[in-house]
Formats: sequence, C-alpha cells, structure tokens
Amino acid sequence: MKVLQVVRAGWGLLQLAAPGLVADRILRKPLDHRAEVVARVLAARQVLQAGLLMRSPTPAVLGVGAGVDGLHAASMLALAAVDTRRRPAALLDAAIAAAFAVAGAVGARHARPH
Repeated sequence: MKVLQVVRAGWGLLQLAAPGLVADRILRKPLDHRAEVVARVLAARQVLQAGLLMRSPTPAVLGVGAGVDGLHAASMLALAAVDTRRRPAALLDAAIAAAFAVAGAVGARHARPH
C-alpha cells in the first residue's frame, strides 16, 4: 500500500509544482489560471491524503480515502458534463481520481486492522 501513497504524493507534488504540465503534454491544451489554481488545491489534498494514509493505513482510513477519490472523480465528471471548455482536463482528472479510488478500495480490502 505504501507504493500507492508514494505514487499519490509524487502526483500531488508534480501537480503543485507544475499544474498544467500533464494537461499540456497529454491534451495539448494549456490550463487557464483558474484551472491551475484548482489543480494546486487538489494536489495539496493528494499530498495531505498520502501522508495521512501512510501514517494510518487501516482499512477504515483507506476506505475513506477511496471514497474521497471517488467523490473527486464524480465531481470531475460533473464538471465535464457542464463545461465543454474544461471537459478534456476534467475527464483526464476523473480517470486519475477513479484509478486512485479503485486502488484505495483494493488496498482497504487487503489492509490489516491496527
């Protein structure tokens, strides 16, 4: 499970340092200023969540983390549905959040209670 949290922390730190890098490279479309600010806020959440999950990797905490990631994915799908300009970035972010949610749920299922 620690590998997932290292990946999560790395992803968050990358997004904090260069929020538009992934969108620019993958989507070939730069983020606007508002999207960069939101990306940084979400990146800070990823780093914080990685730290909390590394500190207390119990099934309950991992499950809550997976739920937070699921809500993040759902919110990005909602954004994609209503904002055509931000749709590509929102769908990319939804896919990443969904991957973290699934990995977190699997981790919660296999984690040992403390």
